[in-house]
Amino acid sequence: MGGPAADRLLRCEVRPTREWENAGPRHHVPVTSPLHHSKSDRHQAFNELAGAYSTAQPDYPEALWAALRDALADKPVPQVAADVGSGTGISTRQLAAALPHWHIIGVEPGDAMRAQAAEDSRGTAIEFVHGSAEEMPLEAASVGLVVAAQVLHWLDHSRFYAEARRVLAPGGTIGIVQINRSWPDSPLLEDYENFLEEHSPGYSRDYCQFDVVAELAAAGFDHVRHMPSEWILSMTHERFVNMARSSTKLQAAVDALGDAHVEGVLRALLEQHHPSGKFEVPYISDLYTGQHRGNPL
Repeated sequence: MGGPAADRLLRCEVRPTREWENAGPRHHVPVTSPLHHSKSDRHQAFNELAGAYSTAQPDYPEALWAALRDALADKPVPQVAADVGSGTGISTRQLAAALPHWHIIGVEPGDAMRAQAAEDSRGTAIEFVHGSAEEMPLEAASVGLVVAAQVLHWLDHSRFYAEARRVLAPGGTIGIVQINRSWPDSPLLEDYENFLEEHSPGYSRDYCQFDVVAELAAAGFDHVRHMPSEWILSMTHERFVNMARSSTKLQAAVDALGDAHVEGVLRALLEQHHPSGKFEVPYISDLYTGQHRGNPL
């Protein structure tokens, strides 16, 4: 959670500013997701944005997948990986590239998102199946890796962790990826977040702040690690607008204010902060991993 890389609207230019390390939790304020919609409403919202999401959302930084691959090194587990909430397959395809000898399964509840993923992944051996992070259509102890990339805020955490333990073989790894724009480092992003908080019902810029290290440990995973990284995404006005329009958070503001009004606000902010038309967006990536100790549930 895009068309083939060459066709993606956004391209990531990753410039790490901090080494991946076992840095412990940075977020200490657990918050409940503000996205209080039913599962069917959430699935429908993403279904309506499948095409836009595919073309506008950026790739994840390659260093993240390299770190996850290193976490799997020399582990005698099934070479099967499940990417839950796989959406249009952006993370799934990068996972497949990082683990070329593994069987990769994208688990996605949204029909349109899953169809877009299959279309964008033609020529690969990736399998996309209907299911959710809390109810995977997989056998017990059948996979060596479960990945949740930028979807934790949508999930019932306790049910997801229990389901991950069910499908993971003993010694298998859970990997949770969180990607956030670093709004304190950008006046444009500060104003954009202010706009969303004012006009997207229930939205908070802190919606992804969970103490994942503590959650994984409490859920029964061993060797829990947190590996953060900072990086830069090169951007233009059009790319920013298209990426924003592929977000369910902005779509809620569009529903309230109208498409023309919201786009006008976005373009005014871009002209105010970056009149040249080209700029950089700072991001923070967090990879959390834990190992299933194999105890009975």
